[in-house]
Amino acid sequence: MIKEMNGQQYYELIDYGVRNLSIYKDRVNALNVFPVPDGDTGTNMLVTLQSGLNAVGEGEKELSSVSRQFAKAVTFGARGNSGVIISQFFKGLSETFYGLEAIDCEQFVLGLENGVQCAYRAVPQPVEGTILTVVREAAEYVRHSLQSGKVHTMNDLIDQFLHKAKESLDHTPQLLEVLKAAGVVDSGGAGVIYVFEGMEKYLKNEALPESDSGIRQKGQDYSRFNRSSVFEFGYCTELLLQLLDGKDAFDYITFQKEIADYGDSLVTVFEEDKLKLHIHTATPERVLSFCHGYGEFLAVKIENMSVQHEEVYTETAKPYGEGNGFSVVAVAHNQAMKKAFLEMGADHVLLADYQNPPTAADFVDAFGLSLPDAVLVFPNNKNTHLAAIQAQRLCEGKQILVADTRSDAQCYAALPMLDYNAKPGQQLLDQIGQTVDNLDIIMVSQVETSTVFDGQSIQEGDFVAIEDHDLKAVGDTVEAVSTRTIQTILEEKDCEVITLFTGKNTSQDTAQAICDFVAEHYLYTEITVVATDDDFYKVVLSFE
Repeated sequence: MIKEMNGQQYYELIDYGVRNLSIYKDRVNALNVFPVPDGDTGTNMLVTLQSGLNAVGEGEKELSSVSRQFAKAVTFGARGNSGVIISQFFKGLSETFYGLEAIDCEQFVLGLENGVQCAYRAVPQPVEGTILTVVREAAEYVRHSLQSGKVHTMNDLIDQFLHKAKESLDHTPQLLEVLKAAGVVDSGGAGVIYVFEGMEKYLKNEALPESDSGIRQKGQDYSRFNRSSVFEFGYCTELLLQLLDGKDAFDYITFQKEIADYGDSLVTVFEEDKLKLHIHTATPERVLSFCHGYGEFLAVKIENMSVQHEEVYTETAKPYGEGNGFSVVAVAHNQAMKKAFLEMGADHVLLADYQNPPTAADFVDAFGLSLPDAVLVFPNNKNTHLAAIQAQRLCEGKQILVADTRSDAQCYAALPMLDYNAKPGQQLLDQIGQTVDNLDIIMVSQVETSTVFDGQSIQEGDFVAIEDHDLKAVGDTVEAVSTRTIQTILEEKDCEVITLFTGKNTSQDTAQAICDFVAEHYLYTEITVVATDDDFYKVVLSFE
């Protein structure tokens, strides 16, 4: 039984939780069953928490240092909505332990409460019946249990947290109709359960089976570079510096002013005797030499951004941000849309898939490549929006505007309407919002798991048309579902233009059949086909 916990034990506690999540990650992913599995919640939570653990210096045992390093890194590595929320929960938990050598049950409960507050602050419009509800109700229950004398050890505390968290998770379908209809619980809340079950196993000294986390990093193709290659973007340089006595006297304000001369996209975090630095520079060796004068490196990472650029960005016809009062960063989910966004005026396009959305760090890097101090961001995915907001908070010195776009189709409609001479601000976001609000975006996908929704049976292999969480049509072919959806929408609303985005495996014959249906039945409605190489959605219909 553990009554007090030191830094090494706190690290191992989180490590056990993350390793347990890695074992059950696919179960968490599978909870997004209606109507098409997102398959990303468990992955996003795992990648986020692993980023925090990876930042803790090897052999580090001091509680204050462990908690600081973990808290800062988990914020930068947050991926997707679930990742951002869990990162803020654990950031708030860890921040409570700054300056402490060990923590007792009272301090751990304070940490849980602070984590809940940070998690809620990370979401502009918190929704109950989600991971937020699970951690809040569990933390409140543990506080009551502590005050009533039921908690004496860390084992008791985690046991009480898990008891209430599971009860709260089971209740999530009663709070969210979409969960109830699909017969599942909240996936983010389930991820929390697996993390804390791992913590419970650690406290009981139970072994975890070896498990590959399942996170595979895409390799770089260095053969594309040769002696004639131009390396123009410099290096993304990150380091964790331990300040030491006997080195140069350190003043944080002076350091910030001087290090700014070495590059841009500067982010620094200073806590007691440790410094976290992120900078884009053409001369990383000068940055290291300058910082070395103050102490020794606990961690260093240098990445060639020209190599990253080959993977993530495509060259544009104009220099980044040239002639504009703001630059545009967008996210695309396939190469065809990436090319389209660049042709429509975007300065940078981050290529992502639906299960691996960009992290806050990816956005910070993109912002650093932008010339103007103002950047307009099109996240184009609900799981990317919070990561963009998190990056916005991390980038001091730049005005970051995050548009509320949840699909490539919305971005496709909004980009041509931009006034690049407009002053960046809320009015610009409002104009984009008006454009997006005038759209109906319907996604047509193939169901991988049989389910029932609103009393309607949906079989594995069926095609479904979804607008947000509303089921518009079900059928056995893409053409049937698409034409039925078009008929439903045009009977409800007066739409002049339909844009038909066809996926990678959708044939030209299918697209032509849909266009023929519109031409025959809706004489005054224009339909345009945009071919993409999206392999997730079969068809996306945009109604204006």
